[in-house]
Amino acid sequence: MNRRELWQGMGAAAILPFVSGETAARAASGETVYELRIYHAMEGKREALVARFRDHTDALFKKHGLKPVAYWNPTDDPVKGNTFIYILKHPSREAATANWKSFHDDPEWIKVSTASEAGGKLVEKVDSTYMTLADFSPIV
Repeated sequence: MNRRELWQGMGAAAILPFVSGETAARAASGETVYELRIYHAMEGKREALVARFRDHTDALFKKHGLKPVAYWNPTDDPVKGNTFIYILKHPSREAATANWKSFHDDPEWIKVSTASEAGGKLVEKVDSTYMTLADFSPIV
């Protein structure tokens, strides 16, 4: 599946209301970055992946300075059955790198991840794209 199909499946305009609080000038300066993450779940594992986020990952993100903007469940085929999407807001790329390392090294995350995958891997592939707001982006 390509990104175009994915955006069509979720509606790209759905992201815009969640970037409030950002100014176009700050976005253009390159300080704040957003990270679009698209998870492609293993066959039949999407609901277990979403449950792991709901029950554990979201709280661990916040513990490690990873600020979720929003989570999305695509509603259209072909992506709705195996895709989970979210955006994180980071103060900088450097902060993102440090916070991800802290998250992945957390014994609680290691325990949750291992337990949730006892019956097999949940995720086939993750696409990650770092983004900044365009200087003409509406401030919503």
